[in-house]
Amino acid sequence: MYRLEDSLWKIEKYEDELLTNTILYNQLPLKFPNDQKNYILKRLENSNIPNIQEDAEGNVYVPFINNENAQTSLVFTTVDEVTEPLVERFVRVQKGKISGTGAVTSSLKIAALITLINFLHNENITLNNNVIFLFLNQARKNKFLSLGQFLQNNINKLDYAIKINSINLGDLGHRSLGKYVYKLRFYSPDLMHKKFKSPSTLEILYKITSDLKDNSDMEGTSISIQKLDKFKDNTEVILEIKSEGDQDLETISENLRSTVGELANRYKSRIKLNLLSYIPSSLIPKDHPFIEQISEIQKNLGLKTNFCPLGRDEALIIKSGIPAISLGIAKGEVTEENEFFERDEITKGLTQILMILDNVVAENILEESIEDIIDEETD
Repeated sequence: MYRLEDSLWKIEKYEDELLTNTILYNQLPLKFPNDQKNYILKRLENSNIPNIQEDAEGNVYVPFINNENAQTSLVFTTVDEVTEPLVERFVRVQKGKISGTGAVTSSLKIAALITLINFLHNENITLNNNVIFLFLNQARKNKFLSLGQFLQNNINKLDYAIKINSINLGDLGHRSLGKYVYKLRFYSPDLMHKKFKSPSTLEILYKITSDLKDNSDMEGTSISIQKLDKFKDNTEVILEIKSEGDQDLETISENLRSTVGELANRYKSRIKLNLLSYIPSSLIPKDHPFIEQISEIQKNLGLKTNFCPLGRDEALIIKSGIPAISLGIAKGEVTEENEFFERDEITKGLTQILMILDNVVAENILEESIEDIIDEETD
């Protein structure tokens, strides 16, 4: 077995493998629901990776346990649902960069995780700490359930977590805004209520949002309408509430529920309210030792640390009591017209992950149950 510091220079040999996996994964035909997961399993099996595991939620994970007394980190990324599988996902290999729909938002992060696993296995490397690599199955309606179930089964084994994002190299996600996303469905008044002069759906919606802003005018909060669709017998609205603090978030959310009930009763209208998703507000301070260790590694690699927001997966992990951050591994850009990542320094992005796994130690920061925040309400 070899130590990481003696073999780290070999990571450059794996750049072509990473790019190949990015291209092949991105161009999968996606004829069946499990095509993405099956590709990951096949690539790992072809590399003779030992101890490949899959749970009931479709999560694929690979443990590297070298020392039962050492810390264990979770390194994960998401296997995302492709909403339009028939859209062309051809990848263009240009001088110095890789571009194409899905190359950044879907495929690079998957390829990076496969590459890290192959590097450790093929080079016969023993890290100072243990690590579990996880391909988190989010190609499903309930985006929280797969992570929640994995944490329930493995939470006692984990000391910290890293989510791999494709871009941007130097990013260090350490905090998240709390967020509720609700669906409101306004149904046409029943015939028996036509004798009442009821306001229009838009008027009721205006009253709801106005009441929320009047009663929840708190710093660091926002309320916004994300989508409004008119159907034959109902109008559907997606409403998003954000806040820097969980208490403020709960206050606004409770105001929404009470306001909807009050207006529905006052105007004899049927209004259905459903919670679509929830992200708790989470924060690891910039001066926390866990963050400082990672920043120092980035500095040693010549990377300028850019503190940025966390996603909902990392926020959920922090709420479960485990320090969690997110990291970018390449430079690139995503726009409405195109997405690309640069080949330059991509091995540096992989190197930062490996150095963190080998050197960083952390302590649990919270003691909260995961069970209360993994369920999403749906129609």
